[in-house]
Parts: sequence; structure tokens; C-alpha cells
Amino acid sequence: MLTRSPAARLVPRPRSGGASRLMCSAATGVASLVVSVLKPLGAGYAITCAVAFLAQRKLQYFPSTERPAPPASLGRVFADVQEVEFVAEDGTRCLGWHWPAPPADASPQPPWWLRDGASKQRLVGAMSEVRRRSPLSNVDVLMFHGNAGDRSHRLGWMHLVREGLGCSVTILDYRGYGGSEGSPTEQGFLQDGAAAAAWLRQRQQAAGGGNGAGPPRRLVLWGESIGSGVAVAIAPDAAVAPDAVVIEGGFSSAVDLGVAAYPWIPVRLFMWDKFESERRAARLPATLPVLMVHGAQDAIAPIALGRRLFDALPARGRRFVEFAEAGHNDLPYHDSAAYLRAVGDFLSECNAGDGAAEAAK
Repeated sequence: MLTRSPAARLVPRPRSGGASRLMCSAATGVASLVVSVLKPLGAGYAITCAVAFLAQRKLQYFPSTERPAPPASLGRVFADVQEVEFVAEDGTRCLGWHWPAPPADASPQPPWWLRDGASKQRLVGAMSEVRRRSPLSNVDVLMFHGNAGDRSHRLGWMHLVREGLGCSVTILDYRGYGGSEGSPTEQGFLQDGAAAAAWLRQRQQAAGGGNGAGPPRRLVLWGESIGSGVAVAIAPDAAVAPDAVVIEGGFSSAVDLGVAAYPWIPVRLFMWDKFESERRAARLPATLPVLMVHGAQDAIAPIALGRRLFDALPARGRRFVEFAEAGHNDLPYHDSAAYLRAVGDFLSECNAGDGAAEAAK
């Protein structure tokens, strides 16, 4: 008869594997739950990024595509505004408005949107003061507007600058905006801007500017928001050769704006139209006067991004004016008197040949 030794009987039997299987099953369940949650989230994120990539220009440009009514139809004050056409290098035809400078001896016309009162009187006084102290009838301002609307949405600005500074004002509607042909792209914007500058230079030459018959005509590029990217990009072009640049609500690059607005999307990897003004600023002539005006309350183009662009500008002729209470879209209207004085003083120095005055930082 076989019997187990006492030692053998003391060896315990192995425990059942039920507890281990239970733990493994629980871990597998948790992992499955996590995967079931993350998979749709990951798929949703991938789909969101793909949609943003494919529709990015729809998210970057917001044009009013219809051709606006002639300003003269709105009132006699706009009777002298002319519709003009610019033809880009690739043949795209763009539209714009040109408003010749007012007669030098004419009194400034107050903005129609202001009611009679102290604010209106203050602004009219500032307009008269600027025009008396800084005659700018030989200055031609070329405005590159922002990414939304069309030229008709800047008609109030045209009136303010023309009457307040006494200069001519021309505004371009890029391709896809305000009845212009084509669709918005960065490269297209740069071609449109160069075509508008060439048109204005030809007009200056035809008028005899700089031939000894009067003071030389000055070309000022004025970039609003994304239009600052156009101004900075084409200013180094010898065919453009502006006498000064004004940047209103500008920023270092459209990529930086995109990252600030959509930090959870890899904007830097797939953005097409970057408008890298900070990088392009290195190409600007060292003696080119550049004025930046920016609202401290700007929630669209934060002032920090404006400061980054300013720091990249040639140090000799740059100037930065901050408006403490203004935002992005109300910058010219929040304190129009201070706005006109800042720009008027700057352009007066440029007009007098002193555009490289020491910067006010």
C-alpha cells in the first residue's frame, strides 16, 4: 500500500486561479472602457483637424463678395469718390475706391455719425489743428483692409482720414471681396496690393508729382489687421517703395493668431496663409518710417503680438502708439482726435523728410 510521507502531506496545495482571473478581467474591462471613450474622441479630434485643414481659408477670410453701391448714392459728401480697377500680375481684376484729397483751403467736414455736442466739436477742432499744423495734401494713403467685409465697411474710416489729415485715400478690395474677381489667398493678396500700389504710383507720375511743380507726392501704405501683412510684405519691393507705412492692429503672423485662438489644433503644421510679418520685417529698408497704432483692449490681435512685430521692425524709424481703451475694430473711433493727432504728427515728420526721427516706444 502506498502512503504519502508526512513531509509530503505538509506541502499545501496550489490556490485556485479564480482571483487572478477576476483581476485580469477587471483590468481588461477598464482598458476596454478607456479605449471605447478615447476612440471616438480621437476620431472626433482627427475629423475636426481634417475639416479645419480643408476649410481653413473659410475660417480665415470673411469677405462680402457683392459689389457695394457707389458712395455717391449715400450723400453728396461722397460725390468725389471714384471706383477704380487694379489688375494683378496674374490677371485678376480687383476693385477699389479712390477719394482725392480735399482742397487745401477747405474746412474739414465732421463725420456724419457724430451728433452735435462736445465730442463732435472736439474732433472738428482736432481735425482743423492737424491740417493746419501738418499739411498733407501731397500724401496718398493706400489702405489694405482686414479679413472681413469690403471697402464699404471702411467708408467711415476713409472720411475720417481724408478730412482729418487732408490727404487722398485709396482703398483696395482684394480678390474675392467687394466685387473683385478670384478667391482669397495670401499670395493673391500680395499681388493685389502690389497692383494697387503700382496704380497709385502711375497716378502720381501722371499728376506730375516730384517734377518741381510742387511738393513730391508721398505714398503711404496703411495696413489694417491682416492688411498689415500685405503692407509689410510688399514695402521692400522697389516698384512700390513707400515713403512710410502705418500698421493698425497688426500682428507678428497669422499663425500666431491661429495658435492663440485654437491652441488644441496643430495650426503651425498645416496653415497655408501665414502672413509672417515678423520674419518679413527684416527685409524692410532701415530708413523706412513705420508707425504702429494698437488698442490695448484688442481681443482679436492681442497687443503682445503687435509688440512682437514692432520689435522686429527696423529700429531707426519705428514708432508705437498704444490706445489704452481701444480694441480691434473701434481703434479709429474710440478717440478719433488722439488717433488723428498720432498719425498726423508721424506723417508730418515723414513729409518733412524727417521720417527717421527717434522712435517713441
